[in-house]
Amino acid sequence: MQVRPAQPSEYAEIIALVRAVFPRGDAAEAVLTTTVHNDPRFNPACLRIASDGGRVIGVLNVIDRFVRYGSAQVRCAIIAPLAVAGEHQGAGVGSALMRDGLQWARQAGFQLSMLWGHTWFYPRYGYAPGLKHYEVRLPTHLQPRNDGAYSLRHYNPADTPALRQVYHSETAGLTLAEVRSDEPWEWRPLHPDAFVEVAVDPARAVRGYMRGRLSEHRLEIGELFGMDTGAVQALFDRLLHLGHSKGVAEVRVTATPHNRWSRLAFAQGAQLCLSSGDGAGMIRVLDWPAFLETILPELGRRIANSDFVARRAQVHIETPVGRATVQVEHGRVSLSAARSANAVTLPFHALGPLVTGYLPIAELVGLPGVFIDGQGTHGLLDVLFPEGYPHWSLAAYFS
Repeated sequence: MQVRPAQPSEYAEIIALVRAVFPRGDAAEAVLTTTVHNDPRFNPACLRIASDGGRVIGVLNVIDRFVRYGSAQVRCAIIAPLAVAGEHQGAGVGSALMRDGLQWARQAGFQLSMLWGHTWFYPRYGYAPGLKHYEVRLPTHLQPRNDGAYSLRHYNPADTPALRQVYHSETAGLTLAEVRSDEPWEWRPLHPDAFVEVAVDPARAVRGYMRGRLSEHRLEIGELFGMDTGAVQALFDRLLHLGHSKGVAEVRVTATPHNRWSRLAFAQGAQLCLSSGDGAGMIRVLDWPAFLETILPELGRRIANSDFVARRAQVHIETPVGRATVQVEHGRVSLSAARSANAVTLPFHALGPLVTGYLPIAELVGLPGVFIDGQGTHGLLDVLFPEGYPHWSLAAYFS
């Protein structure tokens, strides 16, 4: 067996393999096809294959994206999909692809990797839960307000710059939200039952949108944002109308509690559900010193808004992918290779959840391999890596 980058002449065979491995209707084939043929960041090295006797028996695709980390942007390798031909499953092909893909991604300058997958498989490669999936459940018996000032219409490719503006305006504070372009391929639906609708104000300016899947007795919204009250109210009313027309009792919307639409929906009687869905959102740091260097401005911003702004402090952080000391002196944050009495050791199963805000340090203490020394270390880690709402919308690739 040989693991290597794919050749363009093999793309059709690779797509056929993915089609055969995944259930009918799964998005994996559409994700791979769209990435290979439309994504301007795609290069053949992102598509790793295992071959045997001149035949492709496995594939791992890396989607090259930047994701938000507060005010910083981090280069992230999104794994989607990983597939092994049925007769070769259980023979180590998937493991070989994962090891090769992670090594290549680190050498190529990626600092993080994330995926949506099985918790029994991916932790062996350093992944740990680091993403939260929020779902707002909207009962369709609620009454729309029918304000009428804003309206909804179908998306067209000319809307993409406005959609990008709405998206970035409303995700600026979300950890792990991907940085999007205004290329139409990132916004148009991939599936026949998928749709994108935009909310426009009385002046016909785009102020919000939603993207989802609508079929017989099924309505699921993968992404929804509005920039003002009028937009989110129009989106709220439209969902109730669609729900009634399809005869569904409940509309499920992927949205964080801080989403402007979510706050309006909660006030009207909607409920929040936190779940992992089919698998879990997982994260892996690929290069710890490089990751810290990239997010240093954001760490400085966090320190500037804390009690540590007028203090001196430091913490040495040991991980399986590197070590570094974060130094704080009168509001300035820097990195050093020097050791410190204030130290923390973070295995993969603690590193990912801490850096994304999935879990605070207090809930990681006591896990195997986690060690903390030094006075004030807990407090400094809480400021540098606070608990939050790490969230990646799957809609751009899976709707």
